[in-house]
Amino acid sequence: MADLIPFDPKVHKPIDLPGGKKATEYLASERSPDGGAWNIPTIWFDKKTGEPKFLRGDKAWNAAKSYEDDTGRKFPRFDDLDAAVTAAQSRSKAGGASKGSLSMTPKRKKLLNLKGA
Repeated sequence: MADLIPFDPKVHKPIDLPGGKKATEYLASERSPDGGAWNIPTIWFDKKTGEPKFLRGDKAWNAAKSYEDDTGRKFPRFDDLDAAVTAAQSRSKAGGASKGSLSMTPKRKKLLNLKGA
């Protein structure tokens, strides 16, 4: 799964759907590995060829977990599934992945304050 990446507006173009529509991502709101909820993509792209792949259920979950483990980038976390669904709907209305990547760079840890050193 490490060869799959989520939509990146700098690299990928929206994919064609039946009926002439286009998509950048479909989000799934699921239980996260840490016990809360997360939004993860179900449309993934082959890192080498750029080919889109639609993953459902456990396959999407496993791809998201693998991506986080491999890159250190995290998908959005929420306290519960309702909050995750609301956030996914808001993201979609605001332009979805065309406005930016779903995964986030991990927050940097504060450096030790070495006063007087």
